[in-house]
Amino acid sequence: MLLYIIRHADPDYGNDTITEFGWKEARALADWLKDIPLDRIYTSPAGRAIDTAKPTLEIKGMTSEILPWAEESGDYMAANDMSPETDCEFTFSVREGVHDFKDFRGPGRMERINAAMTQADQFLESCGYRRHGLFYDIVNPSEESIAVFCHGGFGTAWIGHLLGFSAGLMWPGITLNTSAVTTIVFFNDEQGYVRPKLRRLNEVAHIYKAGLKVNLGV
Repeated sequence: MLLYIIRHADPDYGNDTITEFGWKEARALADWLKDIPLDRIYTSPAGRAIDTAKPTLEIKGMTSEILPWAEESGDYMAANDMSPETDCEFTFSVREGVHDFKDFRGPGRMERINAAMTQADQFLESCGYRRHGLFYDIVNPSEESIAVFCHGGFGTAWIGHLLGFSAGLMWPGITLNTSAVTTIVFFNDEQGYVRPKLRRLNEVAHIYKAGLKVNLGV
């Protein structure tokens, strides 16, 4: 299975949509995705994610489904950067990855993002892959390609979760560009389990192809 995690285009947060430049990004993304096979497309409930997906849905003649758990939440994204005055503790193992993460910058926020990651794992189980520590048991091998249009903070947390890292370690060092595509591969190994592999992170080839500038710092 191929999982495409796509951040929304340049946001107009006040009106919960995307800006004029964001629509250029979204159309460039649709042009880039038109020849890439997609079996299912999902979006977060936020207007900026839904609007980013619209040109792709139109060019492919597809419809999308809403994933409520994929929406950005201010309660866990608040104060998401570490500083020299903050610290964290965690345990790492080959079987579990990073776990027992304690984030001293925002008490309680990791419990909230972990709840979202649990829902993400329930979604992946419906696709045929059940979480088992750092790995996923292959319950029903899939050859599908699935795209989820979501958000920078949530997307980074999900990518980290799939690779065995806590969101609290991912957020300070990784910022997903607007309309960027990250590709995760679930290989259907005969051993009956798989560890998701990162094929591409923060891909913005469509931006360069369209002659646009990469949207930094948003």
